[in-house]
Amino acid sequence: MALKPDVSAFGVSDSNSEATVPEEGGVDGVCGDDMSAKAGEGPEPADFCGKTITHNNDLDTTDMLPTSLSPTHYDIHLHPNIESGHVVGSVAIDAMLNERVERIVLHAKTIDIQSVTVYLQSAVVASVGPEAISYDAELETAVIELPSAVGGVADVPECAQLIIAFTGMVSDGMYGLYYSKCRDRSGEMSRMLVTQFQAKCARMVFPCWDEPATKAEFTLSLTVPTSFTALSNMPVAHTADHGALKTVYFERSPRMSTYLLAIVAGELDYIEAVSCSGPHTSSGERQPIVCRIYTPPADIDKVQFSLDTAVRVLERLVDMFDYAYPLPKLDLVAVPELEAGGMENWGLVLFRTVRLFITKQTSLWIRQKAVYVIAHELSHQWFGNLVTMAWWDDLWLNEGFATWIGIYMTDQLYPEWRRWDHFVIEDRQAALSADSLRSSHPIQVTIKGSADIDQVFDSITYYKGCSLIRMLSAHLGIDVFMAGVRAYLAKHAYSTATTSDLWQALECASGIDVACMMHSWTAHVGYPVITVDDSADDNVLQLHQHRYLHSGKPTPEEDRIVWWVPLGLMTSDSGATHEILHKRSGHVKVPASARWFKLNYDNAGLYRVCYSRTALQRLAVAIQQGELRTIDVVGVLNDTLALVTSGYLRTSALLDMLASFKTVDGYVVWQILGFFLENLFLTWADRSETIRDQIRELARSMFAPKAAALGWTHQVDEDPLVARLRTISIPRAAWAGDTSVIDQACRLFTEFYLNPDDKPFHHDFTASIFEIAVRNGDDINYARVCEMYEDSQRWHLSEDHRMAALGAMASSRNEKLMWQTLEYALSDHVLPQDINIVIGFMISSHYRSKHVLWKWFCINYQRVVDRLGECSALLGHVVGTVIGEFANEEMATEIEAWFADKRTTAFDRTLPQSLEFIRVRAAWYYRDKDDVSEWFSKYA
Repeated sequence: MALKPDVSAFGVSDSNSEATVPEEGGVDGVCGDDMSAKAGEGPEPADFCGKTITHNNDLDTTDMLPTSLSPTHYDIHLHPNIESGHVVGSVAIDAMLNERVERIVLHAKTIDIQSVTVYLQSAVVASVGPEAISYDAELETAVIELPSAVGGVADVPECAQLIIAFTGMVSDGMYGLYYSKCRDRSGEMSRMLVTQFQAKCARMVFPCWDEPATKAEFTLSLTVPTSFTALSNMPVAHTADHGALKTVYFERSPRMSTYLLAIVAGELDYIEAVSCSGPHTSSGERQPIVCRIYTPPADIDKVQFSLDTAVRVLERLVDMFDYAYPLPKLDLVAVPELEAGGMENWGLVLFRTVRLFITKQTSLWIRQKAVYVIAHELSHQWFGNLVTMAWWDDLWLNEGFATWIGIYMTDQLYPEWRRWDHFVIEDRQAALSADSLRSSHPIQVTIKGSADIDQVFDSITYYKGCSLIRMLSAHLGIDVFMAGVRAYLAKHAYSTATTSDLWQALECASGIDVACMMHSWTAHVGYPVITVDDSADDNVLQLHQHRYLHSGKPTPEEDRIVWWVPLGLMTSDSGATHEILHKRSGHVKVPASARWFKLNYDNAGLYRVCYSRTALQRLAVAIQQGELRTIDVVGVLNDTLALVTSGYLRTSALLDMLASFKTVDGYVVWQILGFFLENLFLTWADRSETIRDQIRELARSMFAPKAAALGWTHQVDEDPLVARLRTISIPRAAWAGDTSVIDQACRLFTEFYLNPDDKPFHHDFTASIFEIAVRNGDDINYARVCEMYEDSQRWHLSEDHRMAALGAMASSRNEKLMWQTLEYALSDHVLPQDINIVIGFMISSHYRSKHVLWKWFCINYQRVVDRLGECSALLGHVVGTVIGEFANEEMATEIEAWFADKRTTAFDRTLPQSLEFIRVRAAWYYRDKDDVSEWFSKYA
């Protein structure tokens, strides 16, 4: 599943070929490629390599079902009434009865079981009605009390069958079986049926063993109106007509987890293409697999790019995994209402419309995201669906790997996009930021109960997981790494696996003790900062690793872990090395002639580097002279920014370096510079008008000249990254108060509004122009952009630009319009999945908007909960966004107190993380307020 509420370093293929190992390597806690530090040799106070590598045993197993029955096949029939939402269903479950039982416990939530009949060896042994069935709302189970004990007489498993009749309702949220709004063939508003079962919502639709390790085969039939197209994981076997209704029977699936079963039904059209991705034929060629994209009828002309991408990705994945696509067909469906960006149901992959509707009007950035999300979800067809994590504590095996594949595949298809560069500033940063908190969690996370499951779909699981895969694949080499992955898939196909299973496969492929190397990274929270002491005169760098915390130095108890750290040392006179720091301290030599040095070549390692101020000044000169590649410039800038906010460095150290970045053209560098200045502004803004003006003036001095030099026009055959730099420089210059940019944006907006058929600017600027026009215009611009959102077809807006219009409505500085927009967000005009777009734009539109938003949120909290669902992941995203930008202890205390009597199940990880971020910003301000004031006084 794509994590981002959209919300996304280095090409591993060539890293090892350019690296050399100097003669100085392998001394004092630093070793070379052979991973000579083994278990038992590790440093004090805690070994980076665990003595025993085991599956996470901290699970509260009371939430898991008894193993007395093991289902092997479900034959499910569902008949939803489209008008009333009432569902009538039945399921025949073939299972192995492993022991004698007096009751049967399985998952059931929001469904009513009407009757249960139990067969053993084809003979009825029990039959009960509703009176014998009880429900546990907390555990989400049904307990079926049998009249007498059955089975297990000779302690030999027996073949059993349960015939269960049940009723239920279509869900009013985006989980289980639910309605999504769409338009039918006549253009009228209609509804389609959609399922979202991940992580634990299959139990809302039929009684089952709803745990990933309990795999079974599925046969499904569905009764729907004759005008509907019905889809599931497998192809249609046959259809029976019943007048205005029809029953669609699907072929039997291979073994899979319940959360991957899927249904879509509605008035849909499709386009198709053929991918050579099936098993090999006798002639050695691969069998064709039909790939289709289904959309509501009016939108079928918007998905050709996505279909072409899906075919290309599928064929490359088959080659990469050396494993044929496991199912006979692949359908992708554009769903207007979907909680996540995508969902990897086996053979029936669902996407938000914005991820598949790619037209000539779509911006380059959204096009890039579409390729990534398609590759992410299709990689799951193997890594997650064919081989599934045994329990949710190893979710990172699914999502971390799919994130890595999504970025890797995007980079392979479109190398000119430099997707790994963007990974370093967004996805990797999200992981580093979240994992620098005391409230973070290990990547192999303890699941204390079912309520925890939805919350581990977070940046640690996705982006730290991806970063570790990237670090490991860089160290092993992509060919060796993929050989291990292929062995892992082949060994565990149609079954489940753990982190240990992946390490074992990679160890066999590489001959390296991968489990030892990676244990500290997956089993423990956090990551290190490498402090570099270059004060000696003998060209030796003294290195020390400690846990990095955003809030400052860790306590001794928090600093027990020592990580395996690939140093990636490069200098002005030498390429990157493969030395490893595997102890608390070590040292490496640099050439006597080196003018500068840098650790973490390519930003492949998941750690921070703290240089001395002298070393930073030397790096600044190297950056200014163009001696570092963009991705390494990004590493220096990101680390310095993090170390400033956590107190390792003064803010003035980074402010001193800003001038050196002006000569760098990489858009990712400018994106970080913009983020730093905005973060500095939001942290200081409530304190002083003078400092607000000074920060904006500094930003204007950097971005206004860049925007002026690049202009408003993309050039023919221009590097797409130059175009991307243009599209981020213009809104940053406007944010900083550049009147020429603001005036031009407002003029272009007015021209476009008045002449919808003659767009006077490139579509890459649409979102920025909308936002600038509303933020700096009057009520008329607000009303106009609202009109564009509601009647997007008139202005020929793509789906992403329609969302940009919604976000622009939230960009007004007028407090009355802020309140009006927030009310609008809870209306039927805005889908629940898009509410956070409004909140996200508003929180960054003006330094006072966070106060308005918090006040509105407190007043309307129950309405927000009712709209999103009390257990929805979307609720957690909204909470984090609403409170996340404050920067003083008083607000942290107020927020903490306000939530004290609220049910926080959906965000009991998000809430403490957000509070910790508030306190980090508050500490940054109080620690560096004089430092920043003095710097601006000196350089004003």
